[in-house]
Amino acid sequence: MARLSIDILLLDDEEASLEFSRQCLGRFVPEERIHCARTVEEALEILRASAIQLAFLDVELTHSSGFALCEYIHREYPDTAVVILTGHADLGAKSYDYEAFDFLTKPVDVLRMERTFRRFEERRAAKPSRRVMIDSGAGFVLIDPEDIVFVAKDGGSCLVHCAGGEQYRVAYSLDRLEGILEEFDVFRTHQSYLVPVSRIQQVRATKFGNTYEAVLDTGAAVPVSRSKYAKLKDYMLRRSMRLP
Repeated sequence: MARLSIDILLLDDEEASLEFSRQCLGRFVPEERIHCARTVEEALEILRASAIQLAFLDVELTHSSGFALCEYIHREYPDTAVVILTGHADLGAKSYDYEAFDFLTKPVDVLRMERTFRRFEERRAAKPSRRVMIDSGAGFVLIDPEDIVFVAKDGGSCLVHCAGGEQYRVAYSLDRLEGILEEFDVFRTHQSYLVPVSRIQQVRATKFGNTYEAVLDTGAAVPVSRSKYAKLKDYMLRRSMRLP
């Protein structure tokens, strides 16, 4: 099967086992999308920084419980599917008590792992809603990506600006939001801005002539850094779009 462009979390505190599982995962996703952790603390940092869609968790850790992390992911990251890893097959029944998406014994069998990824793809394809859920800090909001005009970094959080004038402050990094919205054709025009490509009407030099800005279909303008200008132009040309 073709490799999937999704972010993976792999947690295992045994170095040899971690490396073997990482190599197996590399058959199904690009290696740069595999985020490895050796402790629960490292795993939590990865979850906060990246839009993890599939987490492979060793539940038999030396100093902590992978099952506890599984519960945490279900509560805080409900869109992330969890696959339990263990060297003991008799823990399989227990894994389903934690609503795991799948259960794999170590050392991982590549053909068995392929079944996991195929099931994951089927589950993604079956989802009817295109709305995305993002944490507002005081709860969560469900947003249709087509309503997003742009996303701006604002201090330690981000503001999502929507077509109806709504603004949602979300407790995610811009990197994480970029991962969440990746499949909806957004572009990082600047280190502090994300923009849906379909909303860009024009990219022009600013009045000072040394920077650029993208004019959106709502009339709003967002900065385009000099380093991003050529990449944005190429990105849009490859989709049969033309800049003035």
